[in-house]
Amino acid sequence: MPTNLLSGNGPWGAPCGACRDDLASGLCSVVSRAHDEDPIGSAPSHRRYLLVEVAPPWAGAIDASRRFPPVLRELGEAIAARGIPFRSIAVEPDAEYSRPGHTRAILLYRPDGPFAVYDREEFLVPDDRLGPLVAALFLRPAELPRFAPWRQGGAGVRDLLVCTHGTKDACCGKFGYPLYRTLRDRYAPAAGGRLRVWRASHIGGHRFAPTLVDFPEGRYWAHLTPDALDALVRREGSPAALRRHYRGWGGLDGETKFVQIAEREILAREGWAWIGYRQAGEVLTADERGTRATVRITFSSPDGHRAGAYEATVEAHGNVPLVSCRARDEAPDSLDQYRVTRLVELAAPTTGPAPDAASGERAA
Repeated sequence: MPTNLLSGNGPWGAPCGACRDDLASGLCSVVSRAHDEDPIGSAPSHRRYLLVEVAPPWAGAIDASRRFPPVLRELGEAIAARGIPFRSIAVEPDAEYSRPGHTRAILLYRPDGPFAVYDREEFLVPDDRLGPLVAALFLRPAELPRFAPWRQGGAGVRDLLVCTHGTKDACCGKFGYPLYRTLRDRYAPAAGGRLRVWRASHIGGHRFAPTLVDFPEGRYWAHLTPDALDALVRREGSPAALRRHYRGWGGLDGETKFVQIAEREILAREGWAWIGYRQAGEVLTADERGTRATVRITFSSPDGHRAGAYEATVEAHGNVPLVSCRARDEAPDSLDQYRVTRLVELAAPTTGPAPDAASGERAA
């Protein structure tokens, strides 16, 4: 089945009833926390996201919801036929952000080369213009100037999408909504319009609920608690304090699990300024069992005065039991956990084999 807006296997996802079967043995998010599962390396990696307002109620499969715009189903096949992959997320209209009779659509996409944040195209169009807008965004970009009257600024605006999709997963509904309310009521009003908080459809990783994705960066966070929110939202203190909440940055390519694990260590050492650095990652070597890899992440500062690369060795170290909302016969019994056993900053970006300690490598 092609990946499209309509398919249950596509970017809108499919209903998941298995989590309700887990209620007798414990919600998967509770079990994950009880075993101190490390969420790093679990962030999805997508080149494009389409965020669209969809009014409730939501079905388990968001495109089966009563108020899901039918035109999106019709466009899905055409977009898939063009081989344009993307991830769609529904957001619930908000009394402050939204406008009656209009639908907000936000396209987030990676710029070419190393980057720090996704580029954004945001529109608030009359409901009957949503289909032509999405067609222009994906299929007919020459028509995009026609939508200039409905273009939204968006510069400097941060969007936190909290998964509260309880009809798809019990953990996200139970734990996501209280987190959403805290962020929406306490943090968004104090940000002077620079922070929006949305109820979102499933973003993956239900066993890490409550979970959110932070745009326009595309960083994913897990098992969030009220005492973690000051550091996350205001970026106070060291990001190292949030290491067990960090799923990873979805902007990294390569074998993303290993690259994301390495990037967390760099973030912890560099501090919050690191998130503004343009980055690109790659796996240099990996064993056949997937238990050890060498990773390189190149970077440059926003002002261009600092550029270089980090190299890391990532290795498996034990595992944790897995309770998942996937079908029992499809899920492994346990998941490997990983750690960084070596992290060095190279003296300058390199394109060949990494230098040794005698040729310019220094410990980070």
